[in-house]
Amino acid sequence: MRLTPRQLTALRNALRRSFGPDAHLWLFGSRTDDRARGGDYDLMVQTDEGDASRLVDARLAFLADLHATPAFEDERIDVVLYSTALDPQPRPIRRAALAQGVELT
Repeated sequence: MRLTPRQLTALRNALRRSFGPDAHLWLFGSRTDDRARGGDYDLMVQTDEGDASRLVDARLAFLADLHATPAFEDERIDVVLYSTALDPQPRPIRRAALAQGVELT
């Protein structure tokens, strides 16, 4: 997994501030491959939040928080939301993140 300890701490802290203590975070895509180079950060946040408006606000706050830290400044970050309350059956990208990704929380 290609994350520095500083990035991992920043991710966990931003997750808790934006989504609360019960959310889970997954890294998937090329950053899970130690042999790969470059690439963006593909993240999935899994939460029980059932308010779609709250989820959008939390996602924006999460991204803003990450981009404000030196560990992620100017990095490309994609965030997929998976709300078990709104979508009990995960869609294909969410299934891939769950199956092939690395849980960070």
